[in-house]
Amino acid sequence: MDPRKVVAEWFRKTVFREEAIRPRPPKHAGRLPSPLQAARSLENGPHQSWQSRESVFMKQGKLLATYEDSSGDCDSVVCYYPTYQSLTDRQLRAYFGWRTRLRRGEIRKTSLSFAFLYIYELINQIGVPDPMSGYNSLLAFQEAYGRLDGGILHSLGRWIPDYVVYYGLDPSLLSGAPQAVLNRSAAVLDRVQEAEDGQVMDAVRQISKWLGRSKFYAECREDMDRVTVRVLRRMSAHYAARCKKTLVEQYLAPLAEEPAYLFDSAVFCNPLKRANYRYDVDGQWVYRCENGFWYVQKRDGGKKLDVLLKTIDSAMRQARDYRYPVKAELNTKWVLRLIQEEIQALSGEPEAAGAAKITIDFGQLAQIRRDAASTQERLIVDEELDLPPEGPLPEPEPEQAPEPSAAAAGASPLAPAEYRLLQCLLYGRDTGWVQREGLLLSVLADGVNEKLYDQFLDCVLDGDARPVPDYIDDLKEMVRP
Repeated sequence: MDPRKVVAEWFRKTVFREEAIRPRPPKHAGRLPSPLQAARSLENGPHQSWQSRESVFMKQGKLLATYEDSSGDCDSVVCYYPTYQSLTDRQLRAYFGWRTRLRRGEIRKTSLSFAFLYIYELINQIGVPDPMSGYNSLLAFQEAYGRLDGGILHSLGRWIPDYVVYYGLDPSLLSGAPQAVLNRSAAVLDRVQEAEDGQVMDAVRQISKWLGRSKFYAECREDMDRVTVRVLRRMSAHYAARCKKTLVEQYLAPLAEEPAYLFDSAVFCNPLKRANYRYDVDGQWVYRCENGFWYVQKRDGGKKLDVLLKTIDSAMRQARDYRYPVKAELNTKWVLRLIQEEIQALSGEPEAAGAAKITIDFGQLAQIRRDAASTQERLIVDEELDLPPEGPLPEPEPEQAPEPSAAAAGASPLAPAEYRLLQCLLYGRDTGWVQREGLLLSVLADGVNEKLYDQFLDCVLDGDARPVPDYIDDLKEMVRP
């Protein structure tokens, strides 16, 4: 047989098979509407990546800003950082169908990917005539859709303030933001000596999370408010007199500038192309853009104030034998002493108020004066009997400061030389060894203050390297002779 015929027969039986002609699909079936086709044409091809995702999104968004579709919902869509390009054709039409109904006031729960895609449109000014309209749309969506799906609330809570800052809207729109509330409270606490008690506690409650959870505070609010205000005023006076930091800087943190990341974790296209820009919210909360990099000056704090409030709460519960004790977290001794003194003073106030009601017999004033004069004479005589002998006191011989033991120095955060200096200062010994050993007294004193600051929340040595009197007893418990 002809070999060519054999090969042809084999090909017909094994490779080529007859098939029925399939009917043609209806005309235009499965084709995207022309606006969506035009948007698809803007995307990068399979082997192209010259456009960023944000750039493609912005171009497509402007093209489809007013597009409407009647398509219904599709299966659940799960897509992180969704853009039009990341959706299939069916999903794309489903999104625009949902957006069309949303703009007409029909709010339906959909996939989070669609919800975030809509938010990305608003923060990039897609589909809104001006920034204020976009802000109102964000607030409306946050309120209406947030009730259907709380998954958008955390992100919108960060992005809406960013929107106000980036587009330069009125700073009063941020008056209710946590940072603005913190700054207003800090301003009150900065003038705690002059502010009224109610103003001080209103500021404290704005910052504190502990007071809202405390059962004791709910039952004894008035008394705890009085103790808290008095403690804060005494602490403020202490810091003003002895420390470089104020009460606010210590317990609410000082103002500091740090990098800012506006619209973090969002598909954001920087439509205004901000390069150099400044936005001042309230004089303390300030944003700055320099060469495209953002920075924010703000105050991060509140947690340390809650530690103080919880300590006051704990001490008052203990003083009143409250049925639910809590553990105090603050161990700074001079602050604990202030708290105890104010609690004791508060406990004595009812007795003092009762004593004030005692009627005085003014007819006895003459006898009171005679008794006082007699007492004065006796005191003068006693004081004269206790006078020291005349002449200069003998000079004590200089005492050589012993080296600190290894055990004592090892248990302290201080270096051996710092520990030895503190020994000399506390127990009146000679510090001449500092110069003889080639050291600087000021450097050692700064080291002592720095290493003990976390424990005392203050400098324990003043500018002349002398122990602060308030801390001498506490320091002697740490540094033995």
